[in-house]
Amino acid sequence: MIQSLKLKIKAVFIVGATLSMLAACSVEPSVNVKHYRLPHLNQPTQGYCDTQTRLVSIDAGIGQDGVMVQESDLLMVEARNNRWLGGLESQLQNSLQRQLTERCEQPLRVTLMQFYGNTQGEAVVAGFWRYQPASEAMIEGAFEQRVPLNDDGYDGLVRALDRAWLNSLADIEQAIKK
Repeated sequence: MIQSLKLKIKAVFIVGATLSMLAACSVEPSVNVKHYRLPHLNQPTQGYCDTQTRLVSIDAGIGQDGVMVQESDLLMVEARNNRWLGGLESQLQNSLQRQLTERCEQPLRVTLMQFYGNTQGEAVVAGFWRYQPASEAMIEGAFEQRVPLNDDGYDGLVRALDRAWLNSLADIEQAIKK
């Protein structure tokens, strides 16, 4: 009886181990997800404006987490394995707060409508902004930047998007200083 119990336990163990090994073999291999941060955010900054006076919003169509690529005039694809660290809106918000720090008490709102790469090898950044200087009429404008990619792949795209975004912020800064 003890011998038969030992055989049953051994059989259960062998079957369990075999099933575990089969299950492990059938699982898809883990994919290496890359998380991107806009390169200029790695640089030191002179200061920050409050989120109440510097606000970014992004159109839902340009993605929140994955890097976007326009594959045709109809098709936009959000990358599964090439993601924005902490989300795109968070990075752009951080950027706006640290890049345009002059006259922090005066509200600046930036709405991003496009932030993607295309098959022509460009990074595209476009949207509009509104600025309310103290005791003056509101100033507003639109921006669009198309920056060629210097390198292939997602690394090249993120660097080009970073340049296009910084160019857009420089244009906004010039317009509100007038």
